[in-house]
Amino acid sequence: MTQPVVRALDVVDRLECDGRTLLLLEHRVVELNPLALAAYDAASEPVALDALTGTLVDRFGAPPDGDAGDLMRGVVDELLALGLVAES
Repeated sequence: MTQPVVRALDVVDRLECDGRTLLLLEHRVVELNPLALAAYDAASEPVALDALTGTLVDRFGAPPDGDAGDLMRGVVDELLALGLVAES
């Protein structure tokens, strides 16, 4: 089975201030938590979901509960719903 590939979509602008990051889309502003922001940034070049999961586990550590792959699937689904990433 082929792994989904995730890639970040362009935003209008990005503002980082006091540890917060806001992404400006065409008609709204989105603030991401550190994990979602790291996933968005890691997908600046197309990346397979397994590789994205590995990158974030390396950065944040394994989740205390649940499967890292399942949790990353949830993060990617949220980014998809926000219009911040595409998946192929």
